[in-house]
Formats: sequence, C-alpha cells, structure tokens
Amino acid sequence: MMTAENIQKDIATYIEKALFLLSSKADPQKFEKIIQQNINDKRESSTSTIDFYDRLMLNMAYFVENKMAWTDLVRATFTAGELPTVSYIENELMVHQMQIRNSVAEKMDDYTKAFHQQYEALKVEDADVIYDYAYASVEHGLRVDFLTLICANKATLLAQGDIDETLKTMDGYIAYFTDQIVNKMTLS
Repeated sequence: MMTAENIQKDIATYIEKALFLLSSKADPQKFEKIIQQNINDKRESSTSTIDFYDRLMLNMAYFVENKMAWTDLVRATFTAGELPTVSYIENELMVHQMQIRNSVAEKMDDYTKAFHQQYEALKVEDADVIYDYAYASVEHGLRVDFLTLICANKATLLAQGDIDETLKTMDGYIAYFTDQIVNKMTLS
C-alpha cells in the first residue's frame, strides 16, 4: 500500500524526469533568438529607456498573471482526481490569456507607476530587466509545455497527491530548469 509520503516522492520523481526531458529537448539558441528578437522589437519601438523597460515589464506582468491562472487551473483540475485533456487545457489557457491581456492593459498605468518606483529604488539596468524578461518568458513556455505533456501522457499520478505539495514541486523544478536554459543565453 502506497503511503501519502511515497506518492509525493513518486510525484516529485515524475515531475523532475518530465521537466528534464522537456528542458533537454529545448534549444537555448532558438529561445535566445526569439527572445532577443522580441527585446530588439521592444527597444526599437520604445521612445526611451524607461519605455523599453515598461514594455518588457508589462510582458512579465502578463506572464505572472498567466502563472496564477495556470496554478488555479492545475489546482481545479488535479484536485478532481483526473487530468484534463490537452484540448481542454489549450482552450482554458487561451481563454485565460485573452482575459489576462485585457487585465494587464486595464492595469497598465498602475503597473508602470509601480515599475518606475522599482527602477529608481533598485537602480535597474538593461541587463536586469532583460534577464528577468527572458526568465519569465522561458518559464511561461516551460510551464505550458509541461502541463500539456502530463495531460497528453495521462500522468494521473500527479492528481493523487497533495495538490499544494505537487504545485510546490512543479514550481521548484520549473524554476530550476528555466534557470538552466536562461543561463545558457547571451542577451542584450
């Protein structure tokens, strides 16, 4: 008979292996090229350094809100004891992304006001904002790919454990593998 502790250990092992597989297949140079192009586009369309930072930071706000929606989706679906289908996940994430785009646009003035205080207080430089943007971008992609993979593989084990522990484990490994990918990039 499996104990709750053994189930959580098996879940952690599964998460680690699945994220290792996803991240080992990731091409850091491809990510770097895409992210660098996004950075260049934002820099070229900006009217100032602050405007450039704001554009990157608003994208990061979008990623943060997506992470919260992703967490809510995992909590709601996994707690039911079954994993949703890939098409359900894709549809739900699409709906959330559209809502989040609108939400970020509506809060843009409040966000930028808070950003400007951070820039000054923290003496932010290009490299700081660019790294954070790249990290948030890769983390977002890895998080979505991971959820798609486990639903496609019907990894029902992940719906059997303590959801809070499972989410902590997911977040920890996603952060670890995101860091591995981003630290292989050279962005400017």
